[in-house]
Amino acid sequence: MINSERGATNAAAAEPSDKKEMEKKKRSRVKQLLSEVKKQVEFWFGDVNLSKDRFLKKLMEESDRGYVDISVLASFNRMKQLTTDTKLIARALKNSSVVELNLEGTKVRRQLPIGELPNDVDSRTVYVELLPKDVTHSWIERVFTKCGNVVYVSIPRYKSSRDSKGFAFVEFEKEEQAQKAIEMLNNPPEDAPRKPGIFPKTLHRKPISLSADNPASRIVFLHPNHKVGCCVNAVLPLIESPTHRDAQQAVEKGKENRDDSTVKAKRKRKKKHKEKLKIGEEVIPLRVLSKKDWLGLKQEYLTLQKSSMSALKKCMTKINDKEHKMMETDVDENNKSEKAAKQGPQFVSGVIVKITDNKPLPGRKIIKDALCKISPVAYVDILEGDAEGHIRFHSPEEARAVSDVRAELQKEHSWKLEILTGDHEQRYWQKILVDRQVKLNRPREKKRGTEKLISKAEKIIIARAKEANKHIHFDDD
Repeated sequence: MINSERGATNAAAAEPSDKKEMEKKKRSRVKQLLSEVKKQVEFWFGDVNLSKDRFLKKLMEESDRGYVDISVLASFNRMKQLTTDTKLIARALKNSSVVELNLEGTKVRRQLPIGELPNDVDSRTVYVELLPKDVTHSWIERVFTKCGNVVYVSIPRYKSSRDSKGFAFVEFEKEEQAQKAIEMLNNPPEDAPRKPGIFPKTLHRKPISLSADNPASRIVFLHPNHKVGCCVNAVLPLIESPTHRDAQQAVEKGKENRDDSTVKAKRKRKKKHKEKLKIGEEVIPLRVLSKKDWLGLKQEYLTLQKSSMSALKKCMTKINDKEHKMMETDVDENNKSEKAAKQGPQFVSGVIVKITDNKPLPGRKIIKDALCKISPVAYVDILEGDAEGHIRFHSPEEARAVSDVRAELQKEHSWKLEILTGDHEQRYWQKILVDRQVKLNRPREKKRGTEKLISKAEKIIIARAKEANKHIHFDDD
């Protein structure tokens, strides 16, 4: 009896201790969350970020006395990962030395005005590549903090997949720290391309194996920031001209002078790599160089791209001249059809047929296929779900031919057909002209420069491939 009472007493004593432990863990988690929220907001409102963040800077300039609503900060993706509770965000910022809250605790602003933009940003920034797709800011900070205080990290990503493009920019507080990062962390693997900024060609996000026989597998130069990339491989068959080869040879000659220094640097890195392995230090396979060197690579790429595009343009001009001579006989007919297409449909009385039904009409293709058995249809004007529409024919005779069999069509499809005349016909033709004008005035996405040139070249390649795959059929006789 006494033992059972003691057991009950021990269990009762254990429950409060468990609750205290849980509350302690909960307080610790909340404290950690408040610290992370405070750190993130102070970074957003810091001089380094505001020198690059145009959106937040614009909000501050347009708002009353530089205040930004906390609900706006809660809508940012990084803050969503931490919390969306505006009261919790306000609580985290109460003791901040960078920002201050308004009296209501709903808005936040900087305590001090924004400082002047520093002039040494490029010398304090390093370019790093060979990063994994799922790389994060925290991982880069953890790796590069060994070399000094990291103040800003930029990871360019693809808009569609949000995957990393394989490179990033890391800004340090001091120039010496950036140099230290280059010395310590520049450890590219043996199978990496010799030169920075060269990435292997991929197909469906998988690298294509390098082969001398496979022209599609050639490594291509990519712009180091990946915003200005040109698929040179797509047009290689068209630009294998002496001009293009001379441009490439000129670039290669400039590289040969640096080969000796590259070999020496590679040996030095190998030696450093072995020393790090001996002392058990973590060796991460990255390529790190200064942003100034990266800017030099960027300029080198743009020069090569310019020469390649110039050669491609000359090649396309020759192809167009040849095709123009071969097709001179068809020019007049093509011009007539183009002019007619530009002018749009011309008013012809008795070619518009109104179609109605008790229920929503089927798709335009079904209606067109059904009526084409009787007369060729020029256009079917029907919106999905509507019980009324209009059909335009090429001539009044074709419209009358369909009207003559409207009883059979009504019996088969339950469609009522009627040729428009008078005011109804005039109003519908006015609608055609208005709709056409709206379509022509609609803004179109225009391709310019390199993108436009590559697009034209790809069309030529596709057209030639189709022409090459055509089969000539001979009669058995």
